[in-house]
Amino acid sequence: MPGMISGRSAASLAIVAEFRSALLAEGTLLFLVFVLLAIGWVACREVLLARARAWLAAQRDRWPVEPSWRRVLRIGFGVLWIIDGLLQAQPAMPTGLPAQVIAPAAAGSPGWVVRVVAWGTGAWSGHPAQAAVSVVWIQLGIGIWLVSVSSPRWSRLAGLVSAGWGLVVWVFGEAFGGLLGPGLSWLTGAPGAALLYSAAGGLLALPPRYWRDPRVGRWLLQAAGVLVIAFAVLQAWPGRGSWQGTVRGSAGSARPGPLAASINAMAAGSQPTALHDLLTWFASIAARYGLATNLVAVVVLAVTGAGLLSARPAVTRPAAGALIGFCLADWLLVQDLGVFGGTGTDPNSMLPQVLLITAGLLAVAAGARPVAGAAAAATQPDAVETAPLPGRRLALLRPDRAARRLGRAFGTASASAVLTVWAVAMLAMGVAPMAQAALDRGPAPGTAAASYQPIPVSAAPTVAAQPPAAGLW
Repeated sequence: MPGMISGRSAASLAIVAEFRSALLAEGTLLFLVFVLLAIGWVACREVLLARARAWLAAQRDRWPVEPSWRRVLRIGFGVLWIIDGLLQAQPAMPTGLPAQVIAPAAAGSPGWVVRVVAWGTGAWSGHPAQAAVSVVWIQLGIGIWLVSVSSPRWSRLAGLVSAGWGLVVWVFGEAFGGLLGPGLSWLTGAPGAALLYSAAGGLLALPPRYWRDPRVGRWLLQAAGVLVIAFAVLQAWPGRGSWQGTVRGSAGSARPGPLAASINAMAAGSQPTALHDLLTWFASIAARYGLATNLVAVVVLAVTGAGLLSARPAVTRPAAGALIGFCLADWLLVQDLGVFGGTGTDPNSMLPQVLLITAGLLAVAAGARPVAGAAAAATQPDAVETAPLPGRRLALLRPDRAARRLGRAFGTASASAVLTVWAVAMLAMGVAPMAQAALDRGPAPGTAAASYQPIPVSAAPTVAAQPPAAGLW
């Protein structure tokens, strides 16, 4: 988020140093865990008979084939979570996130929203380094889990975890996506990237019987259509300033309108010169031709939304393609790709929408071409996870049967299963300290003199509203 620069006080520098030290120490521990898992996996595989591995391969064929739309969601949002986790490791996060990102997201919202957000940021303000490190591991763990998982059962669980954490971020990090605050616009990030992450997680958590149901794709496209039509109406609503490229002050001075001001704020961050010049140029276009710019946005959102609501593929596909192109253009020209400035926390809301729309198109297409035997396979999605190994040939030495059984299961696991175990360990390393920080809401030693304060709960902050999706932890 542009302008989020941590203070240079001694307390702030000490917190950043603590953050880096904890990140390095815990990262080293997680690397050693990964090495031990890899060594143990290879050793167990060498001990097992070749027949055990062949049996597992045959059993794995009984899993329902993951359709392309679900694979796009799982891997796409897994990669986004990994990017978010890496961005969260930036040094400015521990000291600047509550006041410079979350407070602007809650600016102008009702008092109860500000109080909810302030309660959530209390844990961060009291334990900034610990909380920042925890979020890094939580988001990296979710991302690696989603990308690597192959089991239907575990991929559904990963989707549930992603949906749950996305809601936490949407409420406390994005102040409900800024939906209750001023300056709400689809162009600048509403309804919040984290809500889209949560929606994708919910789709991944669906039972396998829905994987080849074309209604899932139609419902997804229709939900996207309703969303963009609603924001088209909001964008066209008179009196919100969306039609004005410049706003006249009381003294006759002119200042940029809401869209141009948001673009200028994004361009103010540290980034490549070419991208800065492109944003500055488009901000001048939005300021000079405010009415035309807003008219294009309203028409595109309304027309593509109506097309997505149509049940005819000949209309739905072009509408989805046009909306994807408009999302990518907005991501570049308005949202500034969401990751620059040294303080970006996520790529903002356009890429998640592109992934969801693409998944909807693929789901509809897959439902129109059913695969033979897919329905029968979907009725037993987890047979491999409950079926016993052939006991007579695989019976190992009698002592410590439980340990032998564990080693047998570990040795017959796939590489993706090993990565999943590592991702879950990473997630646990982040969740435990975050839960402790949430319970112990007092300031940690050495943080009392920090140059930031929690969000005040007596009144809404007066900071100018910023794109809500920038508050993703």
